[in-house]
Amino acid sequence: MSERAFITGILGQDGSYLNEALLSGDVATMGSDRTAVFDGRSGADRKTFDICDPRQVRAWIADWKPTQIYHLAAVHGSSEAPTEDAADLFAQSLKVHAVGLANLLEGIRAEAPKARLVFAASSRVFGLPVESPQDENTSMAPISPYGISKAAGIGICAHYRNQYGIHASSAILYNHESPRRSPGYVTQKIVRAGVAIKRRQQYRLVLGNLGARVDWAHAADHIRALRLIADVSSPGNFIVASGKLNSVRDFGTHVFDCLGLDFDAYVDEDPSLIRSLEPQAELVGNSEKLRRMTGWEPRFTLKKLAHDMVDAELARTASDSS
Repeated sequence: MSERAFITGILGQDGSYLNEALLSGDVATMGSDRTAVFDGRSGADRKTFDICDPRQVRAWIADWKPTQIYHLAAVHGSSEAPTEDAADLFAQSLKVHAVGLANLLEGIRAEAPKARLVFAASSRVFGLPVESPQDENTSMAPISPYGISKAAGIGICAHYRNQYGIHASSAILYNHESPRRSPGYVTQKIVRAGVAIKRRQQYRLVLGNLGARVDWAHAADHIRALRLIADVSSPGNFIVASGKLNSVRDFGTHVFDCLGLDFDAYVDEDPSLIRSLEPQAELVGNSEKLRRMTGWEPRFTLKKLAHDMVDAELARTASDSS
């Protein structure tokens, strides 16, 4: 049987890149957003779909018989939203990251036991680790609704893997960016401000913490990792990370250099802008297991990532500046 992949969150940064990569490899795809399932190539054949309805999920898997499932749908706001929304954030996060995942795995167990599932987990499962870098044996101690629900998803995958022999892996993804990253992320804030300053549509950029260090990678590298993880002979947990820490200033400098601008001449720091549900740790991952088992290596540098994002923003806004 030819390969057939189902991608939850297909319209997001990771889902859209993964869909394109699979289609280029002659894999048929279907995907879902919050309310519907549809053809990954054409966007047609939309049908109502609720990942939290176990009967609906099972019926759909029985009908379409996917050979690969990538659970990328996520409630990203649960990592940084205000604490007064904690109860609602827990409900939303667990609904998508845990309940929906369990429904997919139960559907696989009942209707497509040979299918391979990859769950997009997060480095936030480690909370504030003492160990650095983190690997698959690092203790999980999440401290936000996002991290807690992602850790639950890792546990659910392990349960179905160990109890039922399902090929279910968790990809513990560290920060990864691309031109398709949504505007609220600091990388896009820097890129959009840099382009606006270059065009004299903006004169200053104020950020909260220029010294914050992040394990950043290009989303394209992470997508290659997801596909490789789906094909491993022994499923499990896999750290997906660049293994390098770079500061917000480092990224911003690459962006402004690309535009022929001096980062320090246009950017100010205001610690009062720092706003997060959880204390920030310097999370950096050790992907040695992934490298050993699949041969994966990051192909993009931070400089190349910055340049790709700048080029995309220049193209996106070209008509506005003409």
